Amino acid sequence: MSTVVRVELTGTALVTGGGSGIGLACATRLAADGAAVTLMGRSAERLRSGRDQLLVDVPAARVTIAEGDVADETAVEAAVRVASAAGPLHLVVAAAGVGAGGPVTDLAVETWDHVLGVSLTGAMLTVKQAARAMVAHGEGGSIVAISSIAGLLTLRLMTAYCVSKAGLEMLVRNSADELGAHGIRVNA
Repeated sequence: MSTVVRVELTGTALVTGGGSGIGLACATRLAADGAAVTLMGRSAERLRSGRDQLLVDVPAARVTIAEGDVADETAVEAAVRVASAAGPLHLVVAAAGVGAGGPVTDLAVETWDHVLGVSLTGAMLTVKQAARAMVAHGEGGSIVAISSIAGLLTLRLMTAYCVSKAGLEMLVRNSADELGAHGIRVNA
């Protein structure tokens, strides 16, 4: 038997990759628990659709959208500003990620760069910009990066994805070590 624990949240949240999938599911839970949520993603259409679905699931939700690519620091910084407009940023879910399959012998550099750009560099920029805002308001916070067993184990034909998740695991560990002194938890 499982128990659902409800936590009443009053903070603001930013969810990258928030227009669909795991990101949208996390945003919906945060909104149901009372957080004001900003969804960030590359597709305005997917973000609008995600927002609309979230509002069906949580009619009283406070939700905004911030279109942008997590691999673009200016876009991440803008998304943090959008989220912070509802109050100090306390909660961040770095859920944006992509994968690509195929043998390492055929792995194009462009594919490698894209996967690592979104899944690892995007997470680093999210942690960086969110932590700056959290340190500035001095109330701490929580950053959660969506990882995968692929960060620990090999998955044949998924080299770039596995490397991005292994890097994400170390990004989280180092960030937690640095940001803990500011009352900011970082987990994967």
